[in-house]
Amino acid sequence: MKPLPIGTMRIEVYNVEESPLHQIVKKLIYKKILDLEPYNINGIYSTSSDLAKAIYGPYTSPGFNEREVYSSEIRQAKRKEIIETMKWGDPKTKIITDYILKNSGPVDKNYDPNPFDYASRKATTYIPLKPYVGKVKMEYSFFLNGLPVIPDITLMDDKGKPETIIEILYTSLPKAEKLIKYIESDLNVIFVFADQAIKTLSMDMACRREYFRFPIREAWLKDTPIKEKVSRAVNILLQKKLKADEFIISKNIIKNTQYDPNNKWKKDRMNIGLRFQTDRREKDLSHDMILMKETSCLIRLLRFMKKHTQENLRPAQIPIFKGRHHER
Repeated sequence: MKPLPIGTMRIEVYNVEESPLHQIVKKLIYKKILDLEPYNINGIYSTSSDLAKAIYGPYTSPGFNEREVYSSEIRQAKRKEIIETMKWGDPKTKIITDYILKNSGPVDKNYDPNPFDYASRKATTYIPLKPYVGKVKMEYSFFLNGLPVIPDITLMDDKGKPETIIEILYTSLPKAEKLIKYIESDLNVIFVFADQAIKTLSMDMACRREYFRFPIREAWLKDTPIKEKVSRAVNILLQKKLKADEFIISKNIIKNTQYDPNNKWKKDRMNIGLRFQTDRREKDLSHDMILMKETSCLIRLLRFMKKHTQENLRPAQIPIFKGRHHER
């Protein structure tokens, strides 16, 4: 497989809007999506599966009771040839993209709370697989339910409308108003932390990989339930409360444990709190939240969540996320 042509990248320094790291990660992901090809997504892990048979035909590895028509060397060579010569629009490429699309919903439903696991956030789950030449834009401005937004990267559908957006986060986090619009929209939404993504991205851009990935911290599909979207958005806002490789397993909206209606200094303070469990510890944010205002991003998201989860739940303790590890 020939390497892709070497490209150049222009980075601005002393840019008060975007740090050099933010620019680098944004442009690397943009380039990765722009260069997306069937070669990046057509790896069939089991060479004797029904999916593999549809792709490789007689060059699939024989089953236990099947006669071996071709030698192992010939089968491997032919499979390699098929993988490297696939094009967008080929029937076999459509078989693969249809298979991945069919499994995107179940994969998203079983969202692993650990974002650092190699396979927990797959780009193929959250990005529709197709050629993106002319359909991927940086800093594309559009209105989302009346709010002007400019995501770092916007992927268009076949009609030229925004379908998937990617936000690169580093020095600041998105505002609640923007997050709520993303939650209520029919967009696929992806969040990437620049400092966590740069190492993997740099290595992946050094050669032509037979997989399509980049480090995703949180994401949701347009069809993900609103409650789950809000939970993942709250995870974004809690990043500064976590250590570098720590992650949240579960969260509960609670009555603020510092709130006291009989105390003249506390009766007008925030009465909502949040308790969360990470892979290492439990944390109650009541002390921090007692001084917050209704306009704070975290409070607005939690109020938004309560509006969608009041039915059949006790108002004092509303679970807003439960990881797979707690469902076993």
